[in-house]
Amino acid sequence: MLLRYLLIVMLVASEMTCQPSPPSPPARGLRVTAALDFTKRYASSRFAGWKIRAEAAGNDCDVLFVQAGVIMEDSMVEALHYGAGAYGVVEGGVQRFSRDRSFRAVAYKDSSGRIWPYGVTEAEARTLRPCG
Repeated sequence: MLLRYLLIVMLVASEMTCQPSPPSPPARGLRVTAALDFTKRYASSRFAGWKIRAEAAGNDCDVLFVQAGVIMEDSMVEALHYGAGAYGVVEGGVQRFSRDRSFRAVAYKDSSGRIWPYGVTEAEARTLRPCG
């Protein structure tokens, strides 16, 4: 009986440690601030005319949601994401920017409404809401 009780306690304890914790208010704030910084960088770059802006989005504010005011092509989004050539406004591209600031994923949306998900499903990317 004691062994069964210990086994149950161990299972419950391991379940509790495996549950994701809600984002701490400081983490949410840091991600929102990082998205604002990202937007400012692009607004003062050679891409200012593209009206690129980013927001921290998702339930945990851990998706960098990048929106462009122009119609994009796959190669343009990839170049932004990986920071290739003239698209490297931030060192290492958007991928590195987001990783360094503890975002779990990035989603892009252009002016036509097309979505490019990186680390998030397209269905989830379509339902992203900004954290405020």
